[in-house]
Amino acid sequence: MRILLIVNGIAGQEAVGVAGGDIRVIEVAKHWARARHEVHLMGSAASADLCRRRGLGVQPHIVAWHGGESRWSFMLRAIKVCARLPRSLLRLQPEVIVSANEQLYDTLPGFLLKLWYRRRVRWAVVAHNIPAWRFWQREGHHWYQSLAFLVSGRLSLLLAALGANRVLAVSPATTRQLVRLRFPKGRITSVPCGVDLAALAAIDRDTPVRCFDAATMMRVSAEKGVFTLIDAWRLVVAASPTAKLAIIGGGIDMRAAQARVRALGLEGNIEFFGLILDTGRAFTTIRTARLFLLPSFKENWAIAIGEAMALGLPVIAFDLPELKEVWGEAFRAVPRGDTSAFADEILALLGDDAGRRNLADRGRARVRSLDWADIAERELAAISGNRS
Repeated sequence: MRILLIVNGIAGQEAVGVAGGDIRVIEVAKHWARARHEVHLMGSAASADLCRRRGLGVQPHIVAWHGGESRWSFMLRAIKVCARLPRSLLRLQPEVIVSANEQLYDTLPGFLLKLWYRRRVRWAVVAHNIPAWRFWQREGHHWYQSLAFLVSGRLSLLLAALGANRVLAVSPATTRQLVRLRFPKGRITSVPCGVDLAALAAIDRDTPVRCFDAATMMRVSAEKGVFTLIDAWRLVVAASPTAKLAIIGGGIDMRAAQARVRALGLEGNIEFFGLILDTGRAFTTIRTARLFLLPSFKENWAIAIGEAMALGLPVIAFDLPELKEVWGEAFRAVPRGDTSAFADEILALLGDDAGRRNLADRGRARVRSLDWADIAERELAAISGNRS
């Protein structure tokens, strides 16, 4: 089967930050490629490079455009990728098209290609986060940026309703949101995220020396809670002056986050690794920590939590309803936005060896059924129409 992935979430020649949606579609497609399906990619040079570094061999159709990462880039990106649609795609004739994200830069080209190929192709959209109507409450953004995000998201869903054969809703919460918006129920399939159990187990067995008290892997942005984490770590350091935190990832607020660390005098306690595209190196770095932290204000699954659990790390995150539904009692939940409570929980677990072991065991048990190989097989069957 010939499959086209539309992954326009990464701009230019080099990735600055990588979203979970891009990681997810690559991990799923790796197993499609291993099953000898022919996988093509529409995306930037950075998207193709990310696929290569994560072990996915694709036939790339590069969208030759450049643009910085900003809170407005998602709007301009949708226009640019369609204006510069690679001509090779018009001759490709795939049997399946998968838009990696519900953002307009992935759905608009998918919709146009579905029209071009007519009924000869099945188009699927992976839906992660449905923008809330109360756009002014979105963390880390001005109201007008959040309004633009809402309008873009609703337009994407309209395109999916008009042309997609299947919408893959990541998490039960996303499924319920789509149903409330009166999206056709018969075309919604609720899907999980997974982990590469074999690869992570190999890293877990080769236990390294503990270098950090805690680690996180995130897009470095206000919405993902990077400033909250830095402020919480300041409180941790006040009680434990040698405490060290590793921050893995890049994003639009990297410079501001580094400036906050300098302003608080935490350069010796917080180390920024930037975006690590080599997954082995990223996971090995995480494994050198005693805790994994995810202070995000908005999630629907959080792949990084599952990866940390598979590595044997106890996890602390905010008590988002979506995370509670997915991970249950396998992580330590803290009231959303409560910096002091977050710091207190970190200190409590760092001082409780038995508590850390118990939480780590619960995490390993939770991810045991979430292998990407099984997820990929079921997902392609759903897209192809063999099951709902």
